[in-house]
Amino acid sequence: MEPAAPKPLTLRLLKTTIIVLLVVLLAWPATFGVAWLVNAGYMIVDPTRFPASEPELQAILQNAGPESAETQKGAALSRALTHRLEQELGSTWGWSVNDLWVSPTRWLDNRANRQRGVIFSTRMLASFFATNLGKLGAVDAENEWLKEAREKRFAFSEDSWWLPSSESEYRKGVDLVKRYAAALEEGKAVYNMRSDDLYNLFMAILSNQFLDQPMGLLVQATEDVSYWDLDDRIYYTQGVVLVLRDFLRAVVELYPLVREKGGDENLKIAFREIERVCTFDPLVVLRGRHDSIMADHRGKMASYLISIRERLNDVAQSIRR
Repeated sequence: MEPAAPKPLTLRLLKTTIIVLLVVLLAWPATFGVAWLVNAGYMIVDPTRFPASEPELQAILQNAGPESAETQKGAALSRALTHRLEQELGSTWGWSVNDLWVSPTRWLDNRANRQRGVIFSTRMLASFFATNLGKLGAVDAENEWLKEAREKRFAFSEDSWWLPSSESEYRKGVDLVKRYAAALEEGKAVYNMRSDDLYNLFMAILSNQFLDQPMGLLVQATEDVSYWDLDDRIYYTQGVVLVLRDFLRAVVELYPLVREKGGDENLKIAFREIERVCTFDPLVVLRGRHDSIMADHRGKMASYLISIRERLNDVAQSIRR
């Protein structure tokens, strides 16, 4: 006997199932393909990866070297401090943190949170520079330009839209630091970096108030933290590290003692992990579990910071000995 022919209803269900499976199989690649193209197109207009070979920073470091006068080193270091903030202010969409809700750029929250990290890191380094390096001794008065930059301009709220706007205050702060750098080159300002200042600088970076702050945000990002908040914390961390990278590169270039005592291997690994943070730009931020096939971007970012912290601490302790 010949087998009974499938019933029309069964055939329709089979066809429907096949069509649905084909749509699903084709939709995922198409969806990610479109997302990739949109992201690639956006990167042409507004970079989302920040490799260490930026020409502007290279130009800053070319003006001074290990054999330069201390005033030239101080000028280069102060310019490296504000380099990333200046880049963000002059970027395609400008300062996004304070954009109004009706503005399309308000929804570019990755760059906005990166900028929050940038201004946080700038504040911390500007404070150390002004209170430790921009004067001869602990009892001496701060340089008036650095004092105004750190206490008034950089300390201004990052989300003020008008009267005055955040970007106008930050630009004034950058200009004040540039005035200080120009005065240094003319021999009209003070800069004093000693070996104990190098040690204190690294310890300030490793303190609870600085590098441990974004680390805490990542460690506390448990499953109770929403996906959107996790995404914000990761890009905030990137902003913090971007400023730190530029400043540390200048310190290492200008002061061979850091490499001589801290060791090439420590610095190589520290900058490798720093670079991973600065070029972090996945198509989608994922929060896979430890046994999941999905990436755990929070865990990766936290592991980078842990490695950076360990290596910089080794450098600091070596400088102290």
